[in-house]
Amino acid sequence: MKHFVFLIDTGNETIEHKINASGMTDAVKRIKDIQKDLKKNDRTKLKIKFKGVIYGNAY
Repeated sequence: MKHFVFLIDTGNETIEHKINASGMTDAVKRIKDIQKDLKKNDRTKLKIKFKGVIYGNAY
């Protein structure tokens, strides 16, 4: 399984999220769900940036 790393910029801070997913489309669906949850907390402007992939057998 791969870990997809996304950076979410809230304006005040940048949060790094690692998502376990089998592919990029699954990871994008999950990050959009996280984005919806964060927008519920009165954060109107969020910038999401893809940082990279960490493979499970890299260690």
